[in-house]
Amino acid sequence: MRFQLPQFIETETKLVGPLTLKQFLWVAGGVSILFLLFTTTQGGFIFFAAGVPIAAIFLAFAFLKIDGMPLINYIAYLLSYLLNPKRYIFRKDEDNNLKTRI
Repeated sequence: MRFQLPQFIETETKLVGPLTLKQFLWVAGGVSILFLLFTTTQGGFIFFAAGVPIAAIFLAFAFLKIDGMPLINYIAYLLSYLLNPKRYIFRKDEDNNLKTRI
């Protein structure tokens, strides 16, 4: 009896048009924040000054991948590195202890 093996398990399923669920949620979150900013500032200069960086950040979170990993993973690794204590341990190497090899 033959069994069919699953293929392409690394690719995410496109749920909302050409977007995956994660991408759609990032874009929807950015749009909702921009909408709230637009309604509070009545679409003035402050909206455009703050809206462009907010849109760029959310679009980068949704679509930017570095070496096949999403940007949010890199930010999580950065925060983990910066916030966790670092411990440096010196271990004396016994093989390179001024021994001459004959």
